[in-house]
Amino acid sequence: MLHTFNDPLVALHEITIGLLSQDSTDQLLNMVLDQAIEFTRADSGSIALLDKERKYLEIKVARGLESDISEKVKLKLGQGVTGKAILTGKTKNVGDTSVDPDYFEVREDIKSELAVPLRIGPKSFGVISIDSSRLNSFNDVHEDYIELLARYSAQIITSQQSVANLKHRTHVQDVLITLAGHIGQDSDTNKVFNSIIKTLIEKLGLLRAAIFLFDEVTSELFIVSSHNYSDEEIQKGKYKKGEGITGTVYANQKFISIPDVNDDENFLNKTGLKRSDEKTSFFAAPIYLDDNVHGVFTMEMPYDSESGFEDFTFLVQILSSLFSQALQIEALIKKTMSEVQSENILLKRQLQQKYHFDSIIGNSKSMQELFKKMQMSLDSDSSVLIIGESGTGKELIASALHQNSVRKNHNIVKINCAAIPADLLESELFGYSPGAFTGAVSEKKGKFLVAHKGTLFLDEIGEMDLKLQAKLLRFLQEREFTPLGSNKTYNVNVRIIAATNANPEELIKKNLFREDLFYRLNVIQFLIPPLRERKEDIIPLTNFLIAKICKRLGRAQKKVSPIAIAKLESYHFPGNVRELENLIERAIVLTAGDELENFDFQEKRESNTQTEIVESTLAKQQSVIQGSFDLTSWVKSQIADQSPEKLRNNIINLVDKELILILLRRNLFNKSKTAKLLGINRLTLDKKINELGLIEDMTDE
Repeated sequence: MLHTFNDPLVALHEITIGLLSQDSTDQLLNMVLDQAIEFTRADSGSIALLDKERKYLEIKVARGLESDISEKVKLKLGQGVTGKAILTGKTKNVGDTSVDPDYFEVREDIKSELAVPLRIGPKSFGVISIDSSRLNSFNDVHEDYIELLARYSAQIITSQQSVANLKHRTHVQDVLITLAGHIGQDSDTNKVFNSIIKTLIEKLGLLRAAIFLFDEVTSELFIVSSHNYSDEEIQKGKYKKGEGITGTVYANQKFISIPDVNDDENFLNKTGLKRSDEKTSFFAAPIYLDDNVHGVFTMEMPYDSESGFEDFTFLVQILSSLFSQALQIEALIKKTMSEVQSENILLKRQLQQKYHFDSIIGNSKSMQELFKKMQMSLDSDSSVLIIGESGTGKELIASALHQNSVRKNHNIVKINCAAIPADLLESELFGYSPGAFTGAVSEKKGKFLVAHKGTLFLDEIGEMDLKLQAKLLRFLQEREFTPLGSNKTYNVNVRIIAATNANPEELIKKNLFREDLFYRLNVIQFLIPPLRERKEDIIPLTNFLIAKICKRLGRAQKKVSPIAIAKLESYHFPGNVRELENLIERAIVLTAGDELENFDFQEKRESNTQTEIVESTLAKQQSVIQGSFDLTSWVKSQIADQSPEKLRNNIINLVDKELILILLRRNLFNKSKTAKLLGINRLTLDKKINELGLIEDMTDE
């Protein structure tokens, strides 16, 4: 509580220190009025400020007057002693209220009144008024003191309001920065709108908001997203071009703001929304899409001050720009998704066509048997092991299995186990977490996780490191794995298809492949015959590859001469279908005419010679079986043509096959017993029997 001093300057110094310590305008006004009454020994008093339209004086604080005085008395400019003081900008001291024509009675016993305007420069914004029940109660000293008090108070009030306005503007800008972060977090404009509105409610006290989009069919603006609108109000809230504030903003492509919707005749309120008597500001801004107005964003806020209204005017225009960006992003994503979906549909059709069994050329009996086996295993989750020489199409078979199975709508992930070092292969398969090893700065999803609900194709499985084989075995047993450097365990649904060009039994014997892993992978086995064992497929494959390569190279369709066909059928094809494709492409590139007459086998002479030896060996083996073949004479005939190493291999091969046939006959063609006597696996025996080609019907135990 401040004390009264005889010296007005001392009292003013005391009051100034007190005023500067106040945080709010209300606290400051109360303190000023108390000091004015105390210094002048007045009986009552009040401080009134102009309203936001500067039409009325509204009593903000009062002493010694009725409690509802602020509601009962609202003086116009020039009305009463107080109104006269603010109108003229000068102090008015009334010694006898009964004879003053400007006096407006607020209490019967008031005899004198002193009114001093609050102003900054020439502009007044309020009045300090004190009253007394005594005549001529206020002198020149009182006038000087109250005028000084008013001047100091006006400056402090104005500074406080400026600071408050600055804080409000800074707050709005901070909110805007927060809102900008919502753009791009979601491609759905409705979700972006809801997240922004939620922030506006929490931070700024938003009343209601809506996004209107224009319907070209009905030629109306309609609400697509809203806050604080009922379903009935949304149905009613439709505007033609130029209709109401919303329609006008759309038609003129210009922003409109209204300080108070209750006093604006252009505000139609088609939604029928019931608003309170509190002053409510309305803002409407156009929303653009591809440089054209696409809709309108509207927002309603409580009117607080002219400065606050200006801040919200700025905010709404920025928000409309953000929503324009959100619509643009949504439109681009929808367009991209549509294009991607179309491409995916086309790609899936192409994949299904490419990997359909009909597109895998194979008319031979062995290939038809393979197709039947594939068809039966399509929808199984069992592991598959594909065995075949390089170039026979193991990857093509794996892709066909996936594309024709129930997993075709999910990923088929392919990885070559021979092409990646063991340490890297483990991280590729199982993934890793940040910090798992040097250079692991971010999380990496492994192939198992990427292939969830789909298929994982492990090519050249025979080349996998033994330690990694153990981890793969655990996955096959438990169907779960843990990424490197992580404690999290993932359970995934993946079908494993493995492939190798090596003999698994031989790898097991050499301790290069785990036997338990082999049994886990070998649930279903596909043995792809080499091209030399299905020569009836060479011509269909040739025609298919010619059409494919000519189309890719942009060449006219070519035919194959009879001489060239004969050469193809007599060739051994150690590189299988892949070699055939390269051979045909080379011929197409180097042939100017419409007919392929010659294929370049020069790079394969050694292999061709080996083919002749193998065929000769088989023929001679038949003679041995029939008892008309002289092994000694045959060896002598080969010495001149073959190196010792090749001759040794041919002889061992011939004797090996003869031994198998002898043991089969001895065991009444029981393959299991024969394989046991030979010390080999049943699969190896089957392979050798197929190579022999002499026994077509044998019994099993």
